[in-house]
Formats: sequence, C-alpha cells, structure tokens
Amino acid sequence: MNDLRTVKKRFILSKGFYVYKGLNKKTKELVYIGTTVQIPKDRFRWHKSNGKDLFFSVINICDSSDEMLDIEFELIKKYKPKLNKITERKQNLNIALTKSEIDNRIGNKEWCQKCLKRRVKSPYIFCYNCK
Repeated sequence: MNDLRTVKKRFILSKGFYVYKGLNKKTKELVYIGTTVQIPKDRFRWHKSNGKDLFFSVINICDSSDEMLDIEFELIKKYKPKLNKITERKQNLNIALTKSEIDNRIGNKEWCQKCLKRRVKSPYIFCYNCK
C-alpha cells in the first residue's frame, strides 16, 4: 500500500494534476480513487455535498494529465475500490478537444457520432444525451 501514501498538505495550495483516495470514515477501507485538476479541497467538498462523505487525501501530484489518468487507472485495477464506476478503461479528462482529436473520432464506433464527446457501447451509435 506504499502507492497510497498521503502527500503532505502544505504542497497542495493550487490547481494541478492530483490523484486522491477516499477511505470509509468508519472502517478506513479504501472505497474510491479519483483525479482532479482543481484545488483538491474544493473537489473533496463537492464529493461530500454529492453523497460521498469519505475521508479524502491526495496520494500523488503529477506533471501531466496523462500521467495522472494512468496512475489512477493502475490503482483502480490493483485495488478495485467499490465506489469507482469505470474500472475497465482509463477515465477521460474533460478538456476541450483539438480539431484532430475530433476528426479521429468520426466513424469510430467507440464514440457517439453526434457529439463525439461520449463513449458508447456496441450496437449504439449515439450516447444517452444525444438520442
């Protein structure tokens, strides 16, 4: 569990690329792994107001979004936290797509062919929002 060691709070005062864990307050069991580009304290407050009242702490400060998402995916595969919904693939980072990224999604059955922003499973070609 060395990869889940908490980072000291004095380093976390601004936006960046952070991987964090959520522990059950009673059992101290790992139940959630997440990422944020916000100030972590703000993200933890959002989780608590939306039903995840866990003990959150940052476990990794990354240099890039790709590194952040790779670390999160590896930890989810390794520990299988019960509150993580997406476990078979890497998460998406909600940033504006470049023209070339959008062009690469046209005709790709993995992506909604209307908005080109959300993944879809076969045999669907549109996401739930674009139906």
